[in-house]
Amino acid sequence: MKKLLLISLITSVGLLVAADRGQRTAPQPNKPIPKEQVMQYTGKWKDAKLSRDVRILWLFGPEDHGGGEHDYIRIKELFVPMLKGIPRVTVEEAYLFPSQEQFDRADLMIQFLHLPDLTDEQLAMYQAFVNRGGNVVSIHESCIMRPVDRAKKLAGCIGCSWQGNRNSHWGKFSHDHPLFLKTEHPAFAGLPKSVRLNDESYWSLLQAENVEVIGTIAPQSNRDDTPFADILKSKGARSEAFWTYTSGKGRVFGTTTGHYTYTYFDPMYRLILLRGIAWCLKEDPAPFMPLVFQGITNEDGLVGTTDKMMNYRNRRK
Repeated sequence: MKKLLLISLITSVGLLVAADRGQRTAPQPNKPIPKEQVMQYTGKWKDAKLSRDVRILWLFGPEDHGGGEHDYIRIKELFVPMLKGIPRVTVEEAYLFPSQEQFDRADLMIQFLHLPDLTDEQLAMYQAFVNRGGNVVSIHESCIMRPVDRAKKLAGCIGCSWQGNRNSHWGKFSHDHPLFLKTEHPAFAGLPKSVRLNDESYWSLLQAENVEVIGTIAPQSNRDDTPFADILKSKGARSEAFWTYTSGKGRVFGTTTGHYTYTYFDPMYRLILLRGIAWCLKEDPAPFMPLVFQGITNEDGLVGTTDKMMNYRNRRK
């Protein structure tokens, strides 16, 4: 009996260690970097204009985590005013799920929330929005829906979704696991082959057809000159850090990163998200590039934050 108990204990500890996946990684924003360094990747944007009017719908929900994590409302309040400041952009907000009229008005929906239990009718509305040419940027927790039969329908809308606790995984990551980018993809053309963050991601997600993984978290034993396809297949790589997806006429840019609030104050992360928005809209990213620096550039020309933001108090709405 004692032997059986010991085996059970060892197995349980092993499972806990396997499930930890870096959970003890301490939250820590990157150090601010010189504006000139970031501008290598933003390029020049003076007088850059969108080719058309763009209607964005920002979907958010109640904050459901500790302060500084899953701050759906705070991130909405950060980005919506910035996006509204871009000429020819209008932004509407939706709480938990859009109405059909909001879907009808939108060119792009940005979702950052834990989705509610959507009905078949709502999922059909969502799928129809994408298929007719509506575009989506899906951030972090927004890819999670249970049970798996519902997850498959969500994957039809956004490309990737959580396929259950036994099959999909989550975990923190730090600089020892860089975020490698597929720079051959138009959304990431001209960006560095890898960036360093301290954040969280999900992986081993359920994938629909037409999904292309364009960002993966992988051990730093990989190098920037290693082909992205090889990094994606390497031991310890976490797929679906970033992906693109097409369904009908719609485009989706998705990420499982973006757990910590301070991540959205990181210029390289902002740059990546804004590139994704532009790719979805089939627009030149230049008109969006001033937002990379907005509110996070100090008098010394350094861009970013040193604030961990972990003492922020969540709000329900």
